[in-house]
Amino acid sequence: MVSAAAIFAACTKMDKLPYYKNGSAVTLSSNVTAITPTAADSSNTVLTLTWTSPNYATDSAHQKFIVEIDSAGRNFTHAMSFEVDGPLTVSFTGSQLNNMLAGFGFAAGTAFGMDIRVTSSYANNNEQYQSNVITVTMTPYLVPITLTPSSTNPITLSVTSGSSEAVSFNWNASAYGSNEIDYALQVDTVGGTFANPQVFKYGTALSASLIQNDLNVAIINLGVLGGATKGIQFRVVSYLGSSYTNPLVYSAPVNITVTTYVPVPDNLYIVGDATPGGWNNPVPVPSQQFTKVDAYSFSLIVNLNAPPTSYLFLPVNGSWDHKYGGASATGGTLLKDGQVPGSNTPAPATAGLYKITVNFQTNSYSVTPITVPSNLYIVGDATQGGWNNPVPTPSQQFTQISPGVFGMIANLNAAPASYLFLPVNGDWSHKYGGSSASGGTLLADNDVPGSNTPAPLTAGLYKIIVNFASNTYTVTPYTGVPVPSSLYIVGDATAGGWNNPVPVPSQQFTQMSNGDFKITMPLNGGKSYLFLPVNGDWTNKYGGTSSSGGTILYDNDVPGSNTPAPSSDGTYTIDVNFVTGTYTVQ
Repeated sequence: MVSAAAIFAACTKMDKLPYYKNGSAVTLSSNVTAITPTAADSSNTVLTLTWTSPNYATDSAHQKFIVEIDSAGRNFTHAMSFEVDGPLTVSFTGSQLNNMLAGFGFAAGTAFGMDIRVTSSYANNNEQYQSNVITVTMTPYLVPITLTPSSTNPITLSVTSGSSEAVSFNWNASAYGSNEIDYALQVDTVGGTFANPQVFKYGTALSASLIQNDLNVAIINLGVLGGATKGIQFRVVSYLGSSYTNPLVYSAPVNITVTTYVPVPDNLYIVGDATPGGWNNPVPVPSQQFTKVDAYSFSLIVNLNAPPTSYLFLPVNGSWDHKYGGASATGGTLLKDGQVPGSNTPAPATAGLYKITVNFQTNSYSVTPITVPSNLYIVGDATQGGWNNPVPTPSQQFTQISPGVFGMIANLNAAPASYLFLPVNGDWSHKYGGSSASGGTLLADNDVPGSNTPAPLTAGLYKIIVNFASNTYTVTPYTGVPVPSSLYIVGDATAGGWNNPVPVPSQQFTQMSNGDFKITMPLNGGKSYLFLPVNGDWTNKYGGTSSSGGTILYDNDVPGSNTPAPSSDGTYTIDVNFVTGTYTVQ
């Protein structure tokens, strides 16, 4: 019976299935034909799209609409799509449209025609219909940037506060779609057009802090002189990406009055007809190179000629790009570049030896007469000659490197041995020294410790520099080429040719002081030569690469072609100075 019932049930006739007619394509419309939103419209509705019903045989909950937007004429090949489930309308805020246009890579501020259409379907994508295409002109915008400084009060920059903050800034983000936006702070003088600004890059950061030294350098690079007061303008620029090549938004400038300082150079030199080297540039060194006394000042002792001669200070030897000087023969305000008088810095009224001090902290220079020893000697049980006075010369006589600067390379015994510097050999009337084994402030006469200047802890060869310009002395282990006790010259540039041993005394140097050897002799032009520490021995040699002088080279560092002689025959003075590590041929 169960089987029969099942068969009977299977044969029961059902009613006809219901029939649903097809839907129809919707008609799309917009509330506007052109949109030019601003940043103020970012959260406001700026575009509303509506369309007619597709007349599907189901309620709206089971209908789907795909809104496509693309640049006009591209047939929606690069369209952005938005899905709407149910309602027959969709709205966009200014920010939404702006991000979409940025995503297309469109430039802000330019109007673009945008094609829009709607594809309708059931929720399962069945029975799709495309609407008509409408075109709406859209103009993307950029978010303005407001630059806010920590203060707009006048700023006086100081070399002593170079690492301190001068001013800081904050600014708001200026997003453009999902693109990376990087920011840079631009600096120019008030009245400038930012045509060639100084630029500080900060990536995606929304703040900046400028230290005094960096701001000072930037302003001086704009052409403002050190020590001048000038109105400076700052602005922030946003860029599309990190290449900093596609600027987007410029903030309004912020003006701040800034007083600059003269930056401290790494080196300083003197040039001019008031100096022994004249206006030749590069100048002779070390005789016309200043000693850096501290982080901000330089000193030099130099013979100056009387007026109408003059001079300048140069930060780079051999370059005229920058210069320093003043208007007074005795000192005053330090001037830079275009501020320096066209007649240059005047020489003192009387020729003589002067100490020049240039202070970049106070923007000043001074020129004062000075008397310094013409010679210097070392005495003490730290030396080979002990406390015997007079001391043996030239082994314990300093080499004068430049006026007021003396150098020596000496074997020193270890502490507790000690020593003194004497301006007159054989005389105890005056003495110089210090309280440190490695160097420090140079003391004179009764200021020298009663225990005298202490020797280094370890015996050995040391280089001692005594500088009356900076009132300092230094004692450092000597690591240069070996200093000989005698020196000879050999080569086809000499009368003796390459014969070794060489004829003496005609080709033997005179030892002028501890590390200085000098000879005056005829040289054959275009030939070459070497210096030998031992006559008749080729084991060791000295030489160089220039016919006029340069760095002393030793053994295998000497060129295979040897030291070139001057191009012309003549009598020349050769000075080999192991204290400075140089030789000159004049």
